[in-house]
Amino acid sequence: MQLVGLAGHEDMATAEWSGAAGAGNLDNVARCWTAAQPTISAFISMMIPNYHDAQDILQDVAAAVFAHDFSASGMPRSFNAWAMQLARHKVVDYRRRRGTQKNMFDTDTINTIADAYANIKDEHNPRREALEHCLDKIRGNPRTMLELRYRANMRAAEISKVTGQNIAAVRVALHRIRLALRECIERRLENKGTTR
Repeated sequence: MQLVGLAGHEDMATAEWSGAAGAGNLDNVARCWTAAQPTISAFISMMIPNYHDAQDILQDVAAAVFAHDFSASGMPRSFNAWAMQLARHKVVDYRRRRGTQKNMFDTDTINTIADAYANIKDEHNPRREALEHCLDKIRGNPRTMLELRYRANMRAAEISKVTGQNIAAVRVALHRIRLALRECIERRLENKGTTR
């Protein structure tokens, strides 16, 4: 989870992507997703006003990215554009299921906005760098729980089965881990003299 694009350089997600899954390297796919995820998340949040629904869609997109068989389909030229296409379809499907299409943007507008987001290049992001630094410090059971929650896209009930803890304990542990990460990130940013 440590791919950050640099302003003025080729989109790092696209550059790294070319050899990611073809080499069977899940870490490269994860790096590409980590670089693209903020842009994908911003697009979904703009299209879906309900925070929890937007987060569910983002997780669905992440699951689709990691479940995709790139060896059979070949590699996309741009990871960001490819992932944005997945997000676009998930948003349209969500709106169609919920019957909210007439209240929000039409499909053409969604496509135009998604294209614009897909072309956004990742820039140096001190907050993301701080997150990566803090994530590197997490080990043991807390690290396993984070991996299960955010990489494997498991809910608390599923994590409880894997770890043998009850659901409430899993939720409390994840909450505490997130708080510790937030504090670590804020300290790191303060030490570097960076604000939001």
